[in-house]
Amino acid sequence: MDKTRYSNFYPILLLLLIYTSVSIGQPSKIVIAHRGASGYLPEHTLAAKALAHGMGAHYIEQDIVLSKDDQPIILHDIHLQAVTNVAEVFPSRARADEKYYAIDFDLAEIKRMKVTKRSDIEKNTIVYPKRFPPHQSTFQIPTLSEEIELIQGLNHSTGKPVGLYVEIKAPTWHQQHGKDISQVVLKTLNEYGYTKRDDLVYVQCFDPFETRRMRKVLKTDLKLVQLIGFNHPNSEIDYEQMMLSSGLKLIAGYADGIGPSMQHIVKGIQKDGQPILSSLVQDAHRLNLEIHPYTLIADRLPPQVSDFDHLLRIFFLDADVDGIFTDFPDLAVRFLNNQGSGIRPEDRTTSDRATAWLDQHLRMNQIQAIGSHNSFKETIDPSLMQIIRQLDPDTADSLDYEHVSLTEQLDLGLRQLELDLFYDPEGGRYANPYGITAAKGMNLPPGPPYDAEGKMKNPGFKVLHVQDIDFRSNCLTFKDALKEVHQWSKVHPRHTPILITINTKESVIDQLNFVQPLPFDRQAFDRLDQEILGVFEISELIVPDRVRGDYQTLETAITAGQWPTLKESRGKVFFALDAGQEKIDIYKDSHPSLQGRILFVDAEEGQPEAAFRVINDPIENQQYIQDLVLKGYLVRTRADADTKEARTGDTTRLEAALTSGAHFISTDYYLPENKFGTNYWVQLPTQTPVRFNPNFFLDNLSSSLLE
Repeated sequence: MDKTRYSNFYPILLLLLIYTSVSIGQPSKIVIAHRGASGYLPEHTLAAKALAHGMGAHYIEQDIVLSKDDQPIILHDIHLQAVTNVAEVFPSRARADEKYYAIDFDLAEIKRMKVTKRSDIEKNTIVYPKRFPPHQSTFQIPTLSEEIELIQGLNHSTGKPVGLYVEIKAPTWHQQHGKDISQVVLKTLNEYGYTKRDDLVYVQCFDPFETRRMRKVLKTDLKLVQLIGFNHPNSEIDYEQMMLSSGLKLIAGYADGIGPSMQHIVKGIQKDGQPILSSLVQDAHRLNLEIHPYTLIADRLPPQVSDFDHLLRIFFLDADVDGIFTDFPDLAVRFLNNQGSGIRPEDRTTSDRATAWLDQHLRMNQIQAIGSHNSFKETIDPSLMQIIRQLDPDTADSLDYEHVSLTEQLDLGLRQLELDLFYDPEGGRYANPYGITAAKGMNLPPGPPYDAEGKMKNPGFKVLHVQDIDFRSNCLTFKDALKEVHQWSKVHPRHTPILITINTKESVIDQLNFVQPLPFDRQAFDRLDQEILGVFEISELIVPDRVRGDYQTLETAITAGQWPTLKESRGKVFFALDAGQEKIDIYKDSHPSLQGRILFVDAEEGQPEAAFRVINDPIENQQYIQDLVLKGYLVRTRADADTKEARTGDTTRLEAALTSGAHFISTDYYLPENKFGTNYWVQLPTQTPVRFNPNFFLDNLSSSLLE
């Protein structure tokens, strides 16, 4: 073995030795600073938020209510007296219930108040007497804008990407007072650049009607969390129903996660310190819902909990939640970083520390996955296949395969798809395949109805293998294919990156009555990019500009190791043009190094746009593929072709592809093929969708990369 080949990856190898049972497909754990670092400074003050940022919190919470002049302010309650000196400043402004409501004061008036330690108004006592002394220093209620600018400024100056975790407080109460709090908050977030699902922001609310409204009516694409409280006799909200399987399914239709109370997850602690857990976390995870319980507090521990690390261990390790709210973000961060946290040795194999570390350090070019060839292809009509076999048996053999739907392929773990596109700007060019007419003319049995919905008549790119002969497709149009992949990706936001290779078909078949394809010119390629962006947001894609960054060329960037990390690439899709140099030249024209383009291209080394290669024969080119992979190029190869390997059960090509380290190994047989009596089947040695690339990891350390 050439050990120099692995020298840069010993830290990863060491972690893999320690964490051999870790699945790095699980979500990374996050720490959410509850009202900031509120265990140390008055809640929801800018000082508490700055401290939380410095302590390493991943997200910082903002409770939002509205002022009289519609300013979103950071305040946990709709009234003011529990955390401010409002009674001193405005003694005559209380309502009949003797409470001072924020909505009765404009922002200028609110800024005259001082924020202090939280008090229990009914008991006239301090809630947390050992925390920051009351009336010490001067703090104010900030606006949402002020807090965003603070966090974004700290993100910029520290290089740490800390997110917002916004709660919409009392939306019905605000509506009764003529104010649409959700609309105001979403507008403010939009103004500061928070618009997309992968932006660093969650928006949460206890009111399920409002949470659903934000998604369905206000059309936000931000991550939404349904908070779950406790049933109240005067409320129409049934939180108990929410936590049933049926309720969670409803939540999964509009939200990305749930925020239950600690008590909804941990039903009790046994004498030996072991928790009694509900099924809520498992039930939520089955629906791809994140779960972030509230609130873990170091100075108010539940009975039978020995210390705060014990509480953190229960939720992070035993319950396996995705994140927690805490007043003490530094202690939670320290725990995750395993710095004096006292994690038990038996817990180390499942510690999310390894998961997070690998997600942050492993790059998308350091994994290997199985893909499919002509992923759209359905079986040729039996009558038409009969004609083809009579004319050319070899061609008939090469076309004798089919695929399940794109969704099913992705569900099976495939992470590369291939689409053949025909340019059809006017529509209807491929709507009436001659093969159907030919079979009918020979009095052969007809195949199933073709394009019953008339999609082939519409303008846009069409997906098929060979015009007039092999035209059956599980996604007739490119737009259909894009929507299907996009929908699957949305439902599985933690998936490893999906590659879609594009073949632009324009070969002329010199046969009477056959449709002649249109060439892919500059206009066609521009439309191709536009069609992709008509379905995917740019933030949902990995594009050349993202990889190139500040480097002069794309090739320079990838050879410098600038492919996104696994964490950065999860939930994303990227496209590559599998075409000759002539087509590449057209596509890159006026786009040096693919600037502004969506697709990567199969460009040879030495070209500015070189980053991705298609090398179909891994037997002849095994060493060449290995060299390309180690230099930083992404490579797609094939495990089989023209049904030949499947007919004989020959795995030589597959084994060469696996050993080469090609990132995507394309096959027609990701399911066992019994048609030829060989049970030919292409899968990774790990029997998982994705594995660590053998060019970077020793075989005995190739732990599964599960999704």
